[in-house]
Amino acid sequence: MVRSGRGDRLAAATLSARLERAFAGRLAELPPLTRDAVLIAAVDSASVLDEILAATSTFSGFAVTSAAFGPAAEAGLLGIVDGQVRFRHPLVRSSVLQSETLTRRMAANAALAEVLTDEPYWRTWHRAQSIVGPDDQVADELEANAKMALGRGAVMSAIADLQRSAQLTSVSAIRGHRLLMAAEQAFGLGRADLVDQLVREAASTDLSELDQARTQWLREIFNDGLPGDASRVLELGAIARSSAQAGDRDLALNLLLGAALRCWWADTGPAARARVVEVAGALGDVSDDPRYVAVLAVAEPVRQCGAVMDLLSRFALEDAGADALHMLGMAAHAIGDTVRSVDFLGRAEKLLRETGRLGLLSQVLSMQVIDRLELGDWDRAAAAAEEGTRLAAETGQPIWRAGTLVCDAMNHAFRGQAEQAFTYAAEAEMMSSQRRLNDLLSCVQLARGAALAATGQHPAAYRELRRLFEPTDPSFHQRERYGGVMFLAEAAVPAGERDDARKVIADLDRLAAVTPAPMLHVHLRYARAILADDADAGPLYADLVGHDLSRWPWARARAELAYGRWLVRQCRYRESQEVLRDVPAAFDRIGATTWASRTRSELAAAAAGEQRPRDVQPPRAGS
Repeated sequence: MVRSGRGDRLAAATLSARLERAFAGRLAELPPLTRDAVLIAAVDSASVLDEILAATSTFSGFAVTSAAFGPAAEAGLLGIVDGQVRFRHPLVRSSVLQSETLTRRMAANAALAEVLTDEPYWRTWHRAQSIVGPDDQVADELEANAKMALGRGAVMSAIADLQRSAQLTSVSAIRGHRLLMAAEQAFGLGRADLVDQLVREAASTDLSELDQARTQWLREIFNDGLPGDASRVLELGAIARSSAQAGDRDLALNLLLGAALRCWWADTGPAARARVVEVAGALGDVSDDPRYVAVLAVAEPVRQCGAVMDLLSRFALEDAGADALHMLGMAAHAIGDTVRSVDFLGRAEKLLRETGRLGLLSQVLSMQVIDRLELGDWDRAAAAAEEGTRLAAETGQPIWRAGTLVCDAMNHAFRGQAEQAFTYAAEAEMMSSQRRLNDLLSCVQLARGAALAATGQHPAAYRELRRLFEPTDPSFHQRERYGGVMFLAEAAVPAGERDDARKVIADLDRLAAVTPAPMLHVHLRYARAILADDADAGPLYADLVGHDLSRWPWARARAELAYGRWLVRQCRYRESQEVLRDVPAAFDRIGATTWASRTRSELAAAAAGEQRPRDVQPPRAGS
């Protein structure tokens, strides 16, 4: 038996070749007028009978009726159904086109162009297929066709229009520009191979300075985030500034986004980050462009958090397109505005699926995973991680693939599945360490710490988590550390590291005074209460559970569990039972079964405590 794979493909190719030869033999036996009609039908993708007959009449010089298709129908090649010519098999169309000469195929396209007076898009397309050599008028019309195709979401058609337009363009610089326009659209589809091909073709033309800058950006977008390369960030900033001065702010923003992503993935230092923001600020009033918002957020997620949140509030979810939503979601994710992030990215995911833009979809899915884990939407997080990993590999985006592996590690760690979490974390660490991607290394440490905590190894968990907050550690990231605050506080008490953890939280409190990041403030409320002495913790727990966490079910369930434990330690058993009563079900809905089991044990302890004689001591803090 032939295994699935190469043997199957070889067999399929052999079968296809045999079928095409068989169809070609039948075509050769057709009368000339029938063969003309079949050729027109093969060239015309619309398959409309009246249109094909009119073009065949023009092509052959004779008045042609549907009877011309009789011999082809009798030969089993095609049929006429509801006013359309339908080939019996897709290989029939292929066989027709391969059997005919280039001259006849071009003449067939010319005939169709002549009769399609009411179809300007297809008239231009067929005209373009009917000529050899430069024709700038048709090339210009094809570029306009590409805009029409994009307007209806037909990205591959737009790319084909632009490629053919470039072939027909006599001016080298314009030809190169059109190839780069096609490359931009190919990126959105995740076609790294096609982007590379088109950029290489464009590089052989006399590109303008702006298009040379565009080439730099297109080479960036599948290669963003090289480790700690501050010089490259500064170089991209300079190119962006020149592009803006030349009148192309659109290109300048694209270049700045590439520079900002390098600042996000790896530590390029404060000077490089500041330069990106400085150049963005010099572009003029671009605050209504989502890319500008993303540049500020990704380059400086702490310093620019307040400004970014203000800008995000100006955009309506329902009015934005997929590209805008992608940028806005990226910005919200970067600063730690988690709820807003999943709203923007969830809507972007829907629109990107509808248009088949897999390159951007893989990024949107990856960003969603961490945010959905943070909020407690774990099933959707797991599905996004699985699909995001596959798409990132298929579209040639290694950093995003490593990112989704990290997300898998975090997903298993949060669920208490330590072995799987360690396996994914090790693989992600290997991919991330090679390029010193401290953003991903930070998430690796969080996954390890959470997994160790889930198995009760609190001292080891604290050591792993503590690295997130040490600026000299490779896993330090100025924004990603927010997600480790709750876990650090939880591990600190049983690990005997309460005082050290309080120092970390004090540093973050100073940070929180200048950044309104919702994620950081949610985590800090929790950590302050957990790390406080029991005698002083009452107001802190009141602040924690009194905060609106309706969109944060994971944080809310943990907060209520911690508060219930504190009430038990205060011998307020009945109040504790009231607080904890609904928490196990909340954890179950999230998928946090380990946490649900713990809470049921706490409920049992609270019930037992209510019956305990008053001279029996309650459990110690952190037990």
